[in-house]
Amino acid sequence: MKIDKSPIEVALKEKRNFLLEHEALKIFESVGVTFPPNTLAKNQNDAVSFAKKVGYPVVIKAMSSKILHKSDYKAVVVGINDEIELKEKYNDMVARLEKYGLVGILVEKQVKKGTEVLIGMNVDPTFGPVVAFGIGGILVEAISDVTFRTCPTTKERALRMINDIKTQKMLNGFRGLPPVDRNALAEMIVKVSELAIKLEDYIIEIDLNPIIANEDGVFGVDARIILKKQT
Repeated sequence: MKIDKSPIEVALKEKRNFLLEHEALKIFESVGVTFPPNTLAKNQNDAVSFAKKVGYPVVIKAMSSKILHKSDYKAVVVGINDEIELKEKYNDMVARLEKYGLVGILVEKQVKKGTEVLIGMNVDPTFGPVVAFGIGGILVEAISDVTFRTCPTTKERALRMINDIKTQKMLNGFRGLPPVDRNALAEMIVKVSELAIKLEDYIIEIDLNPIIANEDGVFGVDARIILKKQT
């Protein structure tokens, strides 16, 4: 497993304790965690060109070292369906948020609807890095159905994590959605658990929420990495 550590080095140099989402994606994608096609657009032309290549709808997200929780700043716009709308939403986002020192706008192909789950990691004072799996998205706090294992874990243990949550009905094809690919989810859990061990000296928290499981596969659509304070 060869990990791209350059985003961490940049963040530490800038004395940040978190990675911007496009930086986190570099790390996750370097170990095979799946995300929709995406690019960091530096201008409107970059955004339009990328959207033409991958097709609509797309999502845009503001990237700034002063914006950790993007929802607090209305820094995410989903469901952009054509070039006219993309230009309008892109310009509006830049106008509203450029005062926060934007480094670019992340443009991402929007994935189809599916079951929303989460994979995370935090550091337990007794057991060290612990990986988590559960129902994600807006239901995470309402349902609070999460299982845990120490890192690194195996695919067999990851499958047990998936099978141990109480809301199995949501994984089996709830309200017309397709059943989730449990093998693909288990492999993603393993990769995150291995990443946590490989970067144990740097990372204190990982949050992939939501991950969307649909008929096309399993995709992370929001990613956060929190760094340890370096002495």
